[in-house]
Amino acid sequence: MKGLILLFKFMTRLPIPVNPEFDSKELGKSMKLFPVVGIAAGLVLYVVYFLGAKFILSSYLLAAVVVLAEVVLTGGLHLDGLADTFDGIFSYRSKQKMLEIMKDSRLGTNGGIALILYFVLKIFLLAGIMDAGLGAAGRFLGLKDTAGAVILITPVLARINPVLNCAFSPYARASGSAKDFVDCTDKSGVLIAAATGLLFSAVVGCGILGNLNPVHLINITAVTMVLGLYFSKLMERKIGGITGDTLGAILELSEIIILFGFYFSVVSSIGAKFSI
Repeated sequence: MKGLILLFKFMTRLPIPVNPEFDSKELGKSMKLFPVVGIAAGLVLYVVYFLGAKFILSSYLLAAVVVLAEVVLTGGLHLDGLADTFDGIFSYRSKQKMLEIMKDSRLGTNGGIALILYFVLKIFLLAGIMDAGLGAAGRFLGLKDTAGAVILITPVLARINPVLNCAFSPYARASGSAKDFVDCTDKSGVLIAAATGLLFSAVVGCGILGNLNPVHLINITAVTMVLGLYFSKLMERKIGGITGDTLGAILELSEIIILFGFYFSVVSSIGAKFSI
């Protein structure tokens, strides 16, 4: 429990009423529970979306509000990792120089481009899912609150890949804030993370809140994890392993991959029902 509390305090800006003494090992061991943090994040984002939908008519504006809420919720921690990773990897320098660039707090051109593309893609994908899942056609076709389900479960599924990266790749530096995550996470941790993420997502997305296709859900998760594993091996070739920045990057990239998958899942479901 102590490790999970520390994980919440480290990874989010949620007000946690308790303040346990910091223990890096306990924090590292809690990495397998990262999807639990995603559940809390998803619930907050769903509330923002649910309340916002009562006052905001534009799906694009509502999507932007949800995305902004997520940035506030995480303090931009993972986005900083995304930008730093793109600055380093696309500098095409030596491994050591890439690591130095990634540690630089200044935002470079490649990082800026990555952030712009990230926000554009995420807002457009969320808006597309909202239009498909919450429009008149969506309600008529019995899609329930599909957009709400996607908003809730995407942060959960996306947090499987950082656990996967920690279990399958070494840490690229001799020391660092994320080293204990790598040292304390093994393949059993990946199973725990994947089972937690999939079970919650299936119950919420395919039952309670939405009616997402369970086969699509499994396929989206599997493809995302395969791409996540490829990303970790790519980082090994580029910089000798993973870092805290690359963990943030793979989380954010996973969200985009998952949203692409859900967008096509929702659209294909509508097409199938109209063809009947």
